[in-house]
Amino acid sequence: MIEILNGMTETINYRNSMDFRLFHNVDYEDYPTHWHVGIEILMPVTEIYGVIVDQKKYVLQEGDILIVNSGVPHALEAPPTGERIILQFDPALLYSLKEMETLLLLFPPVFYITPENEPDLYPLVKAKMEEIIREYDGQQAFAGALVYASLIELFAGVGRITRERNIEGTALHDMRRSKQDRQWEYQEVALKACNYINQHYQEKLTLEETAKMVGFSKYHFTRVFKKYMNMTFYEYLNKKRVKCAEGLLYSTEMSITDVAMNSGFSSMSSFDRTFKALNKCSPSEFRGAILDRIREKGTSSYM
Repeated sequence: MIEILNGMTETINYRNSMDFRLFHNVDYEDYPTHWHVGIEILMPVTEIYGVIVDQKKYVLQEGDILIVNSGVPHALEAPPTGERIILQFDPALLYSLKEMETLLLLFPPVFYITPENEPDLYPLVKAKMEEIIREYDGQQAFAGALVYASLIELFAGVGRITRERNIEGTALHDMRRSKQDRQWEYQEVALKACNYINQHYQEKLTLEETAKMVGFSKYHFTRVFKKYMNMTFYEYLNKKRVKCAEGLLYSTEMSITDVAMNSGFSSMSSFDRTFKALNKCSPSEFRGAILDRIREKGTSSYM
């Protein structure tokens, strides 16, 4: 399942423009301790599944759900038989929603959800996971959008319930005061910076300005952002701008120049160069491929 692993760092290849992927994992294979920027949701369908985080082992029963937060080292232990759902997605999908930013900053390293320990929350999360599986596997029109919508509803439900419990006064508070306190502080800074980029990427945004916003020096911020986002500030900024451009190329009839300007690029040369580097094709080729796909299938697919 792990395709790109450098040391302990996994780079997730989502293979689609929506930045999520889902596995029906049936492999009898353990995965060593690793971490990735993406958030991961695991749910055994048959048999148990083991997940180890910070020397604590979670033994998931059929139907249990474990959410592993971005940047958290974890290992996986598989039984000889069985199937489990593994869903991974880029947390940037949620950063642009202001209420989600607060939730993601407060979210624990792992969130274990079972009918016994989360009787109020479990039915919602289980139902949303079933919707995601159905849409992802069905590959019907607008499946990607519906998967995204279900993810939002899932985390909005988690946020509402945890807010009602005043989560800062619970085990999460103690956890964030543990030996990993400094790591959590840095991860929060990186996520706060991502949210700021998501809000201001169409402007002339600079590394210095963003570092000042989070209260770090330029050099300290550069190191922290690279460590916790697995990419540089400008790589993340360019990725966000290209994602915006992809949406405009797909959903509007803007000229290529207008798409570049509305995505935050200052020149056509930088837009074309950056777009090609990330997508292996030019903006005009990308738009042409979309039109060809629409003509051939009459619809678009999220895969």
